[in-house]
Amino acid sequence: MVTVSVKELAGAIAEAEAFKMPDMNEGTAYLYDSIYNRLSRNIDVRLSDIDFGAFALEDVDNMRGLYSDVLAGNENKAEGITCFLRSLPPVAAAAFV
Repeated sequence: MVTVSVKELAGAIAEAEAFKMPDMNEGTAYLYDSIYNRLSRNIDVRLSDIDFGAFALEDVDNMRGLYSDVLAGNENKAEGITCFLRSLPPVAAAAFV
């Protein structure tokens, strides 16, 4: 029987080298944190919310590269983990902390 601690699994995934984010400069980090992260969670981003002085044109290119090189691949890896976990049969068990 396989038992999974969701808390431990989430922590292990967050620490896994395959899911680590590369270092970003300040402008690219702004785009990731303030725009991409919100849009990827279906949270609206209004043009009036964007600080256009917080990033430069090359940061947009950096963000595009980050998506194609890291984020899209991580999304596929996460989907694989999700499919595997969904395939496990449920087992009645007591919750533990």
